[in-house]
Amino acid sequence: MLKSKQEKEIKPVKSSISFSKLVWIFAVCCVVGFVVETLWCYFRHGYIESRKSLVYGPLSVAYGMGGVLLTLVLSKFRTSSLWEVFLVSFLVGTAAEYICSLGQEIVFGSVAWDYSDLPLNINGRVCLLYSIFWGVLGIGWVKLIMPMSDKLISLIPPNVDKILVWAFVAFFVFDAGLSAAAALRMNEREKGAEASNRIEIFLDEHFDDERMHKIYANSKEVSK
Repeated sequence: MLKSKQEKEIKPVKSSISFSKLVWIFAVCCVVGFVVETLWCYFRHGYIESRKSLVYGPLSVAYGMGGVLLTLVLSKFRTSSLWEVFLVSFLVGTAAEYICSLGQEIVFGSVAWDYSDLPLNINGRVCLLYSIFWGVLGIGWVKLIMPMSDKLISLIPPNVDKILVWAFVAFFVFDAGLSAAAALRMNEREKGAEASNRIEIFLDEHFDDERMHKIYANSKEVSK
């Protein structure tokens, strides 16, 4: 009788990191980040403005990358002290934010945020205030979000999980590729380059400057 009760006990959810889990975390964080940024803009400025990273879908890629990075790094610090978790998140988040900003500037010649008006910033890409935010977020990530995500993801049937994960991956790759092409083509138009093939003609017709500026309303061109 005792043995049967033990067998019925709920087994603890495994906290291993799989490709499927990282995709779920990335997708959810992208959407949550988009919603947070949109609401922040509304409450701060009083209007709704696009805060998405790609031409299709409510996705803020920086948040998705941040979620994946925190999961990969902090999975080794589940039992560490809060101070250690804070310090690791502080450093990792700051480095990731700086790299994302620099990468966007190098590839597209623009930036999505600028902290130049905030104290203790580095090239306007990172600042002490948001680095502290990363540290606090890391603590919440380890203590609340990671355990919760383990439980929720474990409830998804394996077959359904596989279909949804690969459907999102396919959509994201297409969306990211199209977004990059549209952004690069916009840069070429600004330089006066005429469309020279069918792809560029398609991009000019469907992703003209007006539409692109609405999609990336928060991005600012970096003056050279």
